Amino acid sequence: MQQLLDTLNNLTPVLIIVSLAVFMTIEKYLPYFEHGMGRGKQRWNNIGMIAMAFVINAVVGGLIAIPIIWSENNHFGLLHRVLGTTPLAIVIGVFLIDFTSYVLHVIMHKVPLLWRIHRIHHADTEMDSTSSLRLHPLELLLQLAVQAVILPLLGVSIASFIFYFTLALPWFVLNHSNIKFPGWFERFGSLLMSTPDWHRVHHSSYQPETDSHYGCLFSIWDRMFGTGGKVNIEKIKFGLDRFRGANDQTIWRLLKMPFSK
Repeated sequence: MQQLLDTLNNLTPVLIIVSLAVFMTIEKYLPYFEHGMGRGKQRWNNIGMIAMAFVINAVVGGLIAIPIIWSENNHFGLLHRVLGTTPLAIVIGVFLIDFTSYVLHVIMHKVPLLWRIHRIHHADTEMDSTSSLRLHPLELLLQLAVQAVILPLLGVSIASFIFYFTLALPWFVLNHSNIKFPGWFERFGSLLMSTPDWHRVHHSSYQPETDSHYGCLFSIWDRMFGTGGKVNIEKIKFGLDRFRGANDQTIWRLLKMPFSK
């Protein structure tokens, strides 16, 4: 098991890079929505933000493992107390990580100060695979801090943590991609997962739709808590109306966006 976990942990950055390369290539030749003339340049701005996230995660991301491993070694936290390190505990841990992300996601939409940080992800006026990990460094640091505190309290194991992000990070690239997936995939897949059409609603410029479909990897939280619904995907206008200028989408302006009114 440990060898598998080490392998998956080491492969995760490769999976992200490969996923971006594959979906960016498919999007170029088989796009779902036609992009504007400036999208090629904007993709590189997005990739610049993703590269920044890679660096931050490389520097501080590993620190999250310290409290998670401590919790596991000391049988501290809910799951460790109830189920130990059984396969069931690992599976439940994967869902608890996603539920934590769902709750934080909702909070970031509801708290004005946090929304100003999170809106960098929503300000992209067109969606494709490079939109997936376009996060402000402050948002990434907030996510890491929340995980470092909450996951040990829940008793989430390091195995759950590695399995979750091995699946979730490439999936985020998939569900932001500008590719039309088969109807059966969207219809049945969205019963559990946040499929591309399910997640596209969240990137709508219409606020009631923006404030819905919060699920990161799984859609079940939206169904359980009433934050999901049916929307005509073809009529969605992506982005935020306030940030539609070409100058709003440069790396420098994206970094400054949380501090602008």
